[in-house]
Amino acid sequence: MSGYSVFIPVFNEAEIMEANLLRLLAHLETLGRPFEVLVGSNGSTDATTAIGRRLAQSLEPVRFFHLHRRAPGWAFREGVRRAEYETIITQDMDLSVDLGFIAAALELMSRADLVIGSKKMGRQHRSPVRVAGSGAFILLARLLLKLGYQDYSLAAKAFRRSLVRRFEAWIGPGTSYVLNLICLAQRQGFRIKEVPVFCRDERESRFNLAREGLHRFAGLGQLWLRVRLGRGGPWPEGLDLGEEGGLQ
Repeated sequence: MSGYSVFIPVFNEAEIMEANLLRLLAHLETLGRPFEVLVGSNGSTDATTAIGRRLAQSLEPVRFFHLHRRAPGWAFREGVRRAEYETIITQDMDLSVDLGFIAAALELMSRADLVIGSKKMGRQHRSPVRVAGSGAFILLARLLLKLGYQDYSLAAKAFRRSLVRRFEAWIGPGTSYVLNLICLAQRQGFRIKEVPVFCRDERESRFNLAREGLHRFAGLGQLWLRVRLGRGGPWPEGLDLGEEGGLQ
């Protein structure tokens, strides 16, 4: 039975990191497949790095790395480069998305190249601001890029490693890489599945939602322009500035 990698980007998650990693590992052990958990700190300034390195030494399935810059997209890119397995599943450290997505994604990846966990298709307990911002973003993605999917957040996605490597040049430092990968995969005929997920995210946001929303919508416009102009080169560093987390 094929194995899989779980990738989690983290920024200053010292308070919840150990307990949630142990909870995640306990769940993954029940699925009966080989696995690893890759944790990528990007710009953390609290004890996240020290805790991550300690856990990687004491917990065999856990691997940890730290990037000095706050750049979740580049953390994802580095995680893919380090991944042992072809199937890569993304999660958030707060485990706000139901862990049942992992088993569903593994089953679907036998006949898909990318699996999207959709909060809108399922159930979500999030702030009205985030839900409204997500809805507007999804609608605009449908209108501009002809995308029929309903979630472009970082967590609850499953990718084939070969797909990500094919489009690696489109992964910038911010959070827009998920939208980029979904758009390119659709345009080039990769198999995409979408499933409902349950999300409970009641933590107070540590990020400026207005600023993050601005960057996410700007990233959508930049992708639309690049697609229209047929530009497939490396993603310019200054274009993708979204913070980790945010409206989606």
